[in-house]
Amino acid sequence: MIWLLSIFVKSASFTIGIMPRSIQMNMGRALGLFWFYIVRFRRNLAIEHIKKAFPHWPEEKVLKTARRNFENYGCGFIELLTLPILTKDRASKLLHIEGRENIDEALKQGKGLFFLSLHIGSWELMSASSEFFEIPLNVITKKIKNKSINRIWVKMREGRGIKLISEEKSTFEILRAVRRNEAVGFILDQFLGPPVGTRVKFFGHETGAPAALALFADRTRSPVLPTYNIREPDGRIRIVVEKPIPFMEQGSNDKNISFMTQVYTSKIEEIVKTYPEQWLWIHRRWKPFRE
Repeated sequence: MIWLLSIFVKSASFTIGIMPRSIQMNMGRALGLFWFYIVRFRRNLAIEHIKKAFPHWPEEKVLKTARRNFENYGCGFIELLTLPILTKDRASKLLHIEGRENIDEALKQGKGLFFLSLHIGSWELMSASSEFFEIPLNVITKKIKNKSINRIWVKMREGRGIKLISEEKSTFEILRAVRRNEAVGFILDQFLGPPVGTRVKFFGHETGAPAALALFADRTRSPVLPTYNIREPDGRIRIVVEKPIPFMEQGSNDKNISFMTQVYTSKIEEIVKTYPEQWLWIHRRWKPFRE
């Protein structure tokens, strides 16, 4: 089974990868629209979440945003398939980074750095860009339940120079990475309840968020840089690296972690508000936070 799946992925990767960018994006949009209109998996959930975040939007704007959102998923899937054969030449035309100087300045401190990021735009392509921009990147990853798919997925990411840190041994690996003056990426836009999550407000609604980034920032005082990517209308990917978010002492470790996790969540909300059609609305973000 694994070899058959591997052959399919490699064949699809090569076939799609050599196509012009415009055709790739048209395929992605078509795939997304097929999902939105025909498959409809989690379509209503996405619409419900958009309404929850933007209660004053008219129905027409909600549906238009949801439709474009599913087109974004389709484009992201096509881009994921092209990762194995993405060359430096094609990457230079496809990827553009704003704020690279913020990374260089942060690494001069010798304490590594943390990327605060989210599922927006083409998040897998953004991770893979670290190879082309020569950024020493470590990413904390979950295992996909299907072992065959997980093996292929891990191989695709490691093939792009990404160092994967499994959740089971993440604490020591994260500390080692920042001691080596490397970057560690944290995705903070998904729900996480107690004991490893903390209570936050997202778009005015109470929910839970991972406390890990605030915990490590409190412990190491390594800089935290908001980092995200946006797919431009012409298909190019703009990666934005903002200046570090200052760590604000609140008097105790627990208060520090709770406060800073809310600060990080508010930054994510700000990004989503700016580019709502490109965020992961199909995720169940507002689960009840029960201690």
